[in-house]
Amino acid sequence: MKHTLLLWLFVAISGMTAYAQTRTIKGKVTDSKDGAAVPYATVRIQGTNKGTATDLSGNFSIDISGTQTLVISSVGFTQQTVKPDNSNTVNVSLVADNTLTEYIATGYINTNRVKKVSAVAEVTAEKLANTPLVDINQALQGQAAGVFVGGASGQPGSVQNVRIRGVGSISASAAPLYVIDGIIVDGRDVNKSGDLALQSNDLLANLNPNDVETINILKDAAATAMYGSRGANGVIVINTKKGKTGVTTFGARAQYGTAKPSFGKSDLLSPAASYAYNRDVLALNDFTPAEIDAEFPASLLATGFNWRDAGFRTAKMQDYGISASGGSEKTKLYISAGYNDQEGTLINSGLKRYTIISNVSQKVNDRLDIAMNLNLSQGDARSAMGGNYYASPLLGAYFVSPFQSPYKPDGSLYTGLESDFNAASGDNFLYSVYRNDKKLSNFRGLGGATVSYRIFDWLKVQERVNLDMVNTEANLFYDPTTGDGYNAADPLKSGSVYNQNVKASTVTNQFSLSGNFDIGEEHQLDYLALTEYNRFKSRSFSAEGIGIIGSDLKVLDITATPQAVGGNATDYTFLSYMGQLNYSFRQKYNLSVGFRTDGSSRFGANTRYGTFFSVGASWRLIEEEFMKSQEVFSDLKLRLSYGQTGNADFGTIDNFVARALYDYGTSYNGAPGNAPNTIGNVDLTWEKNKSFNIGLDLALLKGAITATIDVYQRKTDGLLLNTPVSSTSGFTTQMANIGSLENKGIEALISSKNFQDKGGFSWTTELNIGMNRNKVTSLFMGRDVAGANSTQLHRVGHPVQSWYLNEWAGVDPQNGDPLWYTADGKTTNNINLAERRIVGNSQPKFTGGLTNTFQYKGIGVSVFFYAVTGNKILNRTRILGDADGAYFGYGYDKLTAENYWRKPGDIADRPKPIPGGNKNANSALSTRYLENGSFLRLRNINLSYSLPARWVKAASFTSVKLYAQAANLATWTSYTGWDPEQDISAMEFFRYPPSKSITFGANINF
Repeated sequence: MKHTLLLWLFVAISGMTAYAQTRTIKGKVTDSKDGAAVPYATVRIQGTNKGTATDLSGNFSIDISGTQTLVISSVGFTQQTVKPDNSNTVNVSLVADNTLTEYIATGYINTNRVKKVSAVAEVTAEKLANTPLVDINQALQGQAAGVFVGGASGQPGSVQNVRIRGVGSISASAAPLYVIDGIIVDGRDVNKSGDLALQSNDLLANLNPNDVETINILKDAAATAMYGSRGANGVIVINTKKGKTGVTTFGARAQYGTAKPSFGKSDLLSPAASYAYNRDVLALNDFTPAEIDAEFPASLLATGFNWRDAGFRTAKMQDYGISASGGSEKTKLYISAGYNDQEGTLINSGLKRYTIISNVSQKVNDRLDIAMNLNLSQGDARSAMGGNYYASPLLGAYFVSPFQSPYKPDGSLYTGLESDFNAASGDNFLYSVYRNDKKLSNFRGLGGATVSYRIFDWLKVQERVNLDMVNTEANLFYDPTTGDGYNAADPLKSGSVYNQNVKASTVTNQFSLSGNFDIGEEHQLDYLALTEYNRFKSRSFSAEGIGIIGSDLKVLDITATPQAVGGNATDYTFLSYMGQLNYSFRQKYNLSVGFRTDGSSRFGANTRYGTFFSVGASWRLIEEEFMKSQEVFSDLKLRLSYGQTGNADFGTIDNFVARALYDYGTSYNGAPGNAPNTIGNVDLTWEKNKSFNIGLDLALLKGAITATIDVYQRKTDGLLLNTPVSSTSGFTTQMANIGSLENKGIEALISSKNFQDKGGFSWTTELNIGMNRNKVTSLFMGRDVAGANSTQLHRVGHPVQSWYLNEWAGVDPQNGDPLWYTADGKTTNNINLAERRIVGNSQPKFTGGLTNTFQYKGIGVSVFFYAVTGNKILNRTRILGDADGAYFGYGYDKLTAENYWRKPGDIADRPKPIPGGNKNANSALSTRYLENGSFLRLRNINLSYSLPARWVKAASFTSVKLYAQAANLATWTSYTGWDPEQDISAMEFFRYPPSKSITFGANINF
């Protein structure tokens, strides 16, 4: 009996073991949102290399042993762990990962994230919400690796310079192309000719950041080749919000804040310190005590005035908006209206913006879809005169005595023209800034209509018409009683009025065939074939009159003498053909091939058409069998791309440079006629950009850490440059395609979920960093090309816009003379004997951003740092403010009084100050004023609180969010100027300073 029981026990155990080794689990993986099948999801036995993938219907089958656990994952979803029960059936509903969206909008076509082969950076609406913005370009600063954003001015609405992966041209535009809701727009300064009236006029400042859903930055050829001759410098695709299926929701927002100017480490010398400095300088130059007392008596100490502080203010900012979003399965709608009013910190400057947007889509039936989008905006800006005008507080504060009051004894303001007003410029800017005026008004209308019809499941026909319309007006007024308006030679010609109007429109017509289909269960094809016609038309008119007597009206009619009337017209067209084919095998191996042929009327008759191409591939290693057993990586993909794009944007080059042009309105012997002014080039064509990119996308520790790393090289050939021609032609130069340059670098984006507990606390980090190296690789006969100004140079083997300056050698300790280095390395006190050389790079070598976000239930905190390093800035503001006595008696930078030479043997930083100037030491452009431009800035802090649901529901709202934001709180830098954040020129000359701001706001949905 005992042996029988042991036998039955052995049989039972053996049966259990056999059962544990042969269990088959079947199931289906679906999307929790709509129940749709999730194909190609990975189903793996935890702790082993054994796994399978779901089929097109989301079904799977896998053998497990006993109570083994299954791990189910798919890109775009949160990974789930499931322990099967005794039913042998497991159905899993995956929840979408909110950090990823299924598709990336690239303008012409939406790219599936899993099958992506290109380098694309994304800035989402959530990131935009954490920064108090007026200009959409500011949203990109520090948010995307390899993207440099620098402002030429702190003026609200001013132009922001954006460069993607370095500078790609010398004389043509290096700015990226902008696409808003599928509409190619001109995102540059509306002024292409350098006209004063339209400078610093950024049309993108009219776009309301609150209406933006995503910003996608296309970097490599696989992403930009679809834009052909306009994609060389990268493409920024902006998508506004669209309606979503569900109950219509309404939103309202309100924001209010204040801003103060930030002058960095720079400051004016106080009146008391100026008094002491002036007296000491006179004593050093052998003035007697009596002469010193006559020039600077003690009574001046009672009349000190801080002119720079008087030119600035605490500015108010306010922003309001309402929106509605919703729809059914057939109709979706998003509408929004906004108002923004931002005062400038500089007195009498600011920007008001009005926006309306409407996006509507209608599914007429199962095959026919219609969509319309309309974006209207009006921007009204007022700005003080620029840095070259004494009427501006930016410059004027340095050219008036700190002991001079702006007010007369009776309390009225000096005009600046009075003989008893002590100013080098003959201007009291506190008077001029309100009497003179500079107004800019921009209206922009963006509209598009799309009709698409699905003939078959694999074929869709689409017709789209887009319109981009711009109307810009500029009005300048110089009061006759101000220093800039007064004409001393002929007082009757004092005062002037200048008006300019620019109307521009771009009409685009697109016709496309597109579709996708599966070949069996493992092969997928997507395709797009498109033809596009694009026409740009611009007309401008300007008029100026002088001579104003006794009128405060600021119109041309009040002027006595017509001074100038001008106008111009620009027209050009593009005709394009494009095709793209994407292939995927089980979403593991992906291939994309594209081409575009562009024809442009801007180029020579022999070269008006060009073809551009790209090829890209990606390999999802995570799907390979050899990756199944590891648990470190939850996603791993390798990307490669190569292609060629073009640059058809001439920038400030004449739009008709390919043609032989003539000047009209000239005369010869009193007879009207015309004369040639440009020699044409029928072979002139676009600059070509060849780009190679290798990238790696990965996720670690079940998605706790994700990273995107790219290494790139972009070579630009056929640079548009002036080349010498025979003098027998009657000209000295001709525009031609000659020269090349190179950009190469590394980019990385790393995101981590540092901590998350069941109590509702979480901490996430996002770090992006970009490194770029730029150099000129060839020029005409190897000759140097002068930069935009005499201080910069383009030379083979060196970066674009390298600094080309005399090298500062310090101060002679024996006599206090300024010293520079000569060609043989010796020193000289004669600037004319010094040798200029390349002494630094104006472009940053590294840029980066770091964001830490903390959440606890309804409380959120976001902290954002921005950094730039490796560039040098020419501080021309110091050249005038720290001038060794050249502008003696007026405003000084506080550095002026630090460590200047006083006696033989002194080891000083500054030469001996001499009233009127020290052998041009102040104005000699040298490395004395070239400074390290590296900085780290606490760009933004955002604190928010979402009210509890029970409170919100009681008030009949769906959500209420309160927040406070602070911008530019602190900057760490060695730069001594106003601000190390510069535009691409890296030159500061009384630039409108940035501001430190704090804002409070509320977002309400109901």
